[in-house]
Amino acid sequence: MATPHALTKEETYAIADSLAQASSLILELRIHQRASLSEEEQVLLEKHEDHLDMLVSLFRAYGIYLITEDARQASRELEQAIAKGKARLKRITDIKAGIDTAAKLVDLGAAILSRDPVALVEAAAGLRSKPKKDEPAS
Repeated sequence: MATPHALTKEETYAIADSLAQASSLILELRIHQRASLSEEEQVLLEKHEDHLDMLVSLFRAYGIYLITEDARQASRELEQAIAKGKARLKRITDIKAGIDTAAKLVDLGAAILSRDPVALVEAAAGLRSKPKKDEPAS
């Protein structure tokens, strides 16, 4: 039977900080690509940035519980998935891939707050999978 595991304050803040960094990367993408973004792309990126900022506030305000067989491993996998999303945002050249990555980070944050193990696994897997259009790391 799965047991709940409360993330420590440090773990919760680490996730919040990592999501805040991802939000900043989305802001940078919006600023640097401003001239080439359609209005719809601008709105989507800003929406995802705002959602991540909201999730950061929630992570800092509430204790987070993971319900899973191996909560410690799940916590490490979440951190790895967020790191992968941030790395992807740093090298994105295709705006649609940037929007997709931003949405996946929002989905992961929401899945963590929902405490739904299936949603967590799916959201983390979405960030681990290779995007359709992505520039290779340099």
